Order: sequence, then C-alpha cells, then structure tokens
Amino acid sequence: DSPELENELDQARASYEQQAVELERQRIESRQQALEKRKEADLANVRLVAAKREKRRADAAQEVAVISVLDYEKAQDDLQNAELAHRHAVADAALFDERLAFELRASELALERQRLRVEELERQVDGLGIRSPVGGIVGDLLVEQKAAVSRDTPVMAVVDLSQFEVEALIPESYADDLAATIVTELLARSE
Repeated sequence: DSPELENELDQARASYEQQAVELERQRIESRQQALEKRKEADLANVRLVAAKREKRRADAAQEVAVISVLDYEKAQDDLQNAELAHRHAVADAALFDERLAFELRASELALERQRLRVEELERQVDGLGIRSPVGGIVGDLLVEQKAAVSRDTPVMAVVDLSQFEVEALIPESYADDLAATIVTELLARSE
C-alpha cells in the first residue's frame, strides 16, 4: 500500500479531467473566434462588391461627364481600400485558423502526455499488489504485517499444492488396498 502513490494517481486523474474539459472549452472558443474572423472577411467582401458597383457607376458617369473628377477619384480610392481590406481580412482569417489549429494540437498533446502519466501511475499502483507465481497456500510470512518493504524483497513463502508430495508409512496389511489414484485426506498434527 502506498498512500503517496495513490494520491499522486488521484491528482493526475483530476488534472487529466481538467485538461480534457479545458480542451473542449478551447475547441468551442476557437470555433467562435474563427466564425468572427470569417464574418469579418465576409463583411469585407460585401464592402468590396459595393465599392466595385460604385466604381462602375462612376465609370459610366465619367463617360458622359456628369461626375466631378474628385468624386471619380474617390470611387477609385474606395475600391482600392475595399480590395485591400478584403485581402487582409481573408488572410487574417486563414492565419487565425492556422494559429487555432496549432493551439488545439498543443493542447491535445498535453492531454495525451497527461493520459500517459495517468497510465504509468496506474501501472505503478497495480504493481503494489503481491501475486504469487503459483497457486497454493501461504507457508511462511517473512515480514511483519504493515511493515515497509523494498522492491523485490521476499515477503512470504507460498506452498505449491500441485507439486506437494507426502511420504507416509503404511502398515503392510493395507498394501493391497493402495493405488496411485486413491483420494486421501491428510490431517496435520501440531506438536
């Protein structure tokens, strides 16, 4: 029994659960932020379409000379600004998606690392159990109950009953009744 190791395992499990919840929260937040960036790119696209329409109107008005040069140049500037804003919004959304994917991957790796830590601690806690390599009964206790022992220290002797042999003295008068497969019962007597 190792209370320290079991406590460490409980803490690792709690940390794993916390990181799993945090990863899910981060995924939701990432989708929300990515949606905001796509919305900004879509709004920039709408402004670009409107600027192109205004530029076509200004071109048509310029051909028939019903627009001032200042208004015509402003329509050209508005179109260039809208194209630039659209390009930047699309690039920003793409870069933001890459950053979110990277952050999510880093969180997933941290969660995986914590899962492996939990598995290792579970293995160590399972290793605290004492298992005999053979089926049998306890013959001798080599250490006191609840005593601290080091790794690979013998703690008990186990008697393998499948290999147990008994040598007994039997009177000759019973020799004809004996066979190798006879079921017998042995009673131990303490002296």
